[in-house]
Amino acid sequence: MQKKYIDIDDFLNSENYNEFIIQKSVKQQKRWEAYLKKFPDTKHAANQAKKIILGLGSMEDHTSLIEVPDVKLHNQFEETWNKYRGEKSKTVILKTSKYIYRGGIAAAAVIFLMISFSLVTNYVSNKNTIPEYFSVYVPTAEQSRLTLPDGTRVWVNSETEIKYSNQFNTKERDILLLGEAYFEVAHNDELPFYVTANGARIKVTGTKFNVKGYSNDSKVETVLVEGKVELSRVGDQSGSSIELSPGDKATLNLEDSKVSISREDVMDDVAWKDGRLVFRNIPLQEVCKTLERHFDAEIVLAGDAENLYNHPFTFTIENETLPMILEYLCKAAPLMYDTKYIDDDGEHGIEKIEYIVSAR
Repeated sequence: MQKKYIDIDDFLNSENYNEFIIQKSVKQQKRWEAYLKKFPDTKHAANQAKKIILGLGSMEDHTSLIEVPDVKLHNQFEETWNKYRGEKSKTVILKTSKYIYRGGIAAAAVIFLMISFSLVTNYVSNKNTIPEYFSVYVPTAEQSRLTLPDGTRVWVNSETEIKYSNQFNTKERDILLLGEAYFEVAHNDELPFYVTANGARIKVTGTKFNVKGYSNDSKVETVLVEGKVELSRVGDQSGSSIELSPGDKATLNLEDSKVSISREDVMDDVAWKDGRLVFRNIPLQEVCKTLERHFDAEIVLAGDAENLYNHPFTFTIENETLPMILEYLCKAAPLMYDTKYIDDDGEHGIEKIEYIVSAR
């Protein structure tokens, strides 16, 4: 194991180190004891990071669905960080590991909550002056729920980042979204709620809707469950927008800026927030992307599988494992899959499984 963990931030951002501290992993214990023995000059930074991780882990709220008020989060992070921060840290991104989440130690809204040091220390004093932004990031294979300052409730899917400013609900209600989230927006006619997602802009006053716009997708999907929303393209100077009605699903093609509207059972599109994934005639390539996010897995479509990228699948999953789902795909189409065990860092440590799907 080569020397690559020097400052506090290096240890904080290491999932392996978080697993060692939170889960007391025997495998990781041997690994880190050997590392610290080899590089004793890093022990101080490692110990400081350990105190921060344990400090964050001791926060209140103990389930993934607990809603945590934002000011409370800021105060808790500020208290822990100010207590242990190192003098080398100027703008620090805190990434509490998913192992805290899986251990049930901290609220899911805290998981991978990224807060810059300047925001944490100035949040209260500058709340109504200089706009500053913070973000909530939910990692692969996790989900979270939070309540915004205006009372809006948000369900956040895996690999999703949400950003908003400290002026939210005073001068504006603007959300930046990269990924997927379901919103139940608190009604306010005088202060419309905006979501900007990967090229699409959605305006609402009070409604329930889902937005899906990942950075590696060529489209943005907006599904309206209740109320009314207006959809437009970011940068469109014409002022034109499309109004959706409950039951509408709008798909914005980012390549040609065209919007298509379909009517369907929109509850299938929001089932993810209740722990289910519903696929209705979804192409294989898109199915695999969703499964990767849901299971924190790597799925490779190899060889002649490219000819089956657009093969549609219809199924629902709830408690099934990834191998069970891949078995189904192989029965429903001329596919087969194999597994390959790989090391996540080239050293002896946690093994990750790569699933290789190919045509048969």
